[in-house]
Amino acid sequence: MFTYAVDVMGGDLGPRVAFKACRKFLRFRRDVSLIIAITPDLEQEARSFFPGRHPAVRLLICDSAINMNDKPSQMLRKGLTSTMAGALREYHAGRAQGMISVGNTGALMVLARHILGTLPGIDRPALATTLPTRGKPLLMLDLGANLEVDNRQLVQFAALGAGWCMTLDKQTPKVGLLNVGRESAKGTGCVRQAAETLKVTMPGLYAGFYEGDDLYRGELDVLVTDGFAGNIALKVSEGLSDWLQELFYREFRNHWFMRWFAWLWLPAVRHIERRISPARHGGALLLGLNGVVVKTHGKSDARAFRYALRYLHQKAQHFDAEKLAQYLDKFQQTAPERPDV
Repeated sequence: MFTYAVDVMGGDLGPRVAFKACRKFLRFRRDVSLIIAITPDLEQEARSFFPGRHPAVRLLICDSAINMNDKPSQMLRKGLTSTMAGALREYHAGRAQGMISVGNTGALMVLARHILGTLPGIDRPALATTLPTRGKPLLMLDLGANLEVDNRQLVQFAALGAGWCMTLDKQTPKVGLLNVGRESAKGTGCVRQAAETLKVTMPGLYAGFYEGDDLYRGELDVLVTDGFAGNIALKVSEGLSDWLQELFYREFRNHWFMRWFAWLWLPAVRHIERRISPARHGGALLLGLNGVVVKTHGKSDARAFRYALRYLHQKAQHFDAEKLAQYLDKFQQTAPERPDV
């Protein structure tokens, strides 16, 4: 039996969307129970959503909720009584095997670091998720947790990505750095210095610089960047994906001849939608923490939140902190004693 702590507060669409997602998720996952963190004003409504599911749902009533405008710097002073902190504590106490939040990303990183801690040698966790490509899936990080990083943190992200792949028995993951060009002289000093370190720490794994149009070629297992560029790349991809899906349906439905043959083309379009829909890839792992914490989009609807719950369930089953720490230690032993910053 798996139990997950769920912070439903702080999303753009309100907690009712998360309630619906949790209810539907539990309908198909009889081996899962949820601890749902809410504020007192939502207790009655939450109980109405789960009238016959009390064995699978426990409500955690917390004093406050964090909103998207709250500053991460204030979290250790005013966020410790929030639903987000409450859900993290349930996980830390061993009453859950993972935690998910739809709330403020910066606040989640601060509170998760404070309550759970990070893996040895990791300064800050990075948001990471697997993207579909022409070839193999691509683990991309950071996607927005750290907008400004130094070369040492980029190296840590690369170690996290490679180590994660290795825990999944992919022993020679191909790792790239996102840059404005493939030439060694291109990019900021920070990116070039990280590349020099990775040549030493990851011989045989580090594959060099990759550009934005390489993202979906399927050549890499891991692509590393700072959270600023990573978040922009991800959201541009999501916007393009949404537009392409809309374009497919519009073009087919606007022609009477194609409508007659919907039974032929509709399965293909739906297959494409399953592969590229942002709703199906809306969960991101806060990789580098001493635990499994998933962040989903603040604008997630019930469908996207349900897929993020499924993503959490998948990652929690494969997370091995001890094994990941061993791989990180292996990379750190070959790193220069004082990498340039």
